[in-house]
Amino acid sequence: MVIWLVGILSFVIGLIAGALIFKQFLSDAAKVKNLTEELDELTETHNDYQQSVYSHFENTSQLVNKLTQSYRDVYEGLARDADILCPEDITKQLALTKQSSDLLGTDTRGNLNEQMDDLFPPRDYATKTSPEQKGGLAADYGLPKKEIPEEP
Repeated sequence: MVIWLVGILSFVIGLIAGALIFKQFLSDAAKVKNLTEELDELTETHNDYQQSVYSHFENTSQLVNKLTQSYRDVYEGLARDADILCPEDITKQLALTKQSSDLLGTDTRGNLNEQMDDLFPPRDYATKTSPEQKGGLAADYGLPKKEIPEEP
């Protein structure tokens, strides 16, 4: 009789332990909890990655600006020394290069010069109702179309 009682009691304890283990590891609430923790971890990892990318590009931008300023300083120093030390024809070439860079809007402030407008032809800003329509700067704009006789 004692053996039967021990067997039944062990069976009941095993059932309770199995139910608790099932509830702890395989229930929907446990799965949701695990997925929520994983999502939080991935979100944090993603935010850290975004921050590192932002920092990288900000740092790169600062370094490129420093490089550009250093290049400008070296070029201006060479031009100034060339003006003093070089023959007149080289000085004229450097002056032309400086003038063309001014025309292209690469002055030391980084602003576009007003002279740049003279470098480009006027643009066609006439509005079109369809892609096939001629623009306002087309050679035949506004002229009546010539009828081409059909050959029989």
